[in-house]
Amino acid sequence: MYLWIHLIFAILLIVLISLSVFKKKGFMPYMMISRVTYLVFIVTGIILFFKAYDRDPLFAILKVLAALMFIALLEMTFAEKTKDRLTKGMIISLYCALILLFIIGFITAGGRPFV
Repeated sequence: MYLWIHLIFAILLIVLISLSVFKKKGFMPYMMISRVTYLVFIVTGIILFFKAYDRDPLFAILKVLAALMFIALLEMTFAEKTKDRLTKGMIISLYCALILLFIIGFITAGGRPFV
């Protein structure tokens, strides 16, 4: 159940990040909702961490570190967007980090719930 919550909020976070990054005006509510979304990620991630740690401790720890780095990069992107100094390089690095985080997450979960 927690894995499905984690995945549903991942899809929601992708939409919210895209709206907040690419929208010219009125992007602040999307940023706030994104922050609430990754709070849900943190809670479900802690629960899933202990299940994944038993199976593969290295990838579980790697996933936690990658998730924390993604949240930091997301906050830096939001700060640059607020100051109107957001660059294409930062947007590309944010989405590359998100893709990397998904790959590590699916490896850590053993391909579930899709396998």
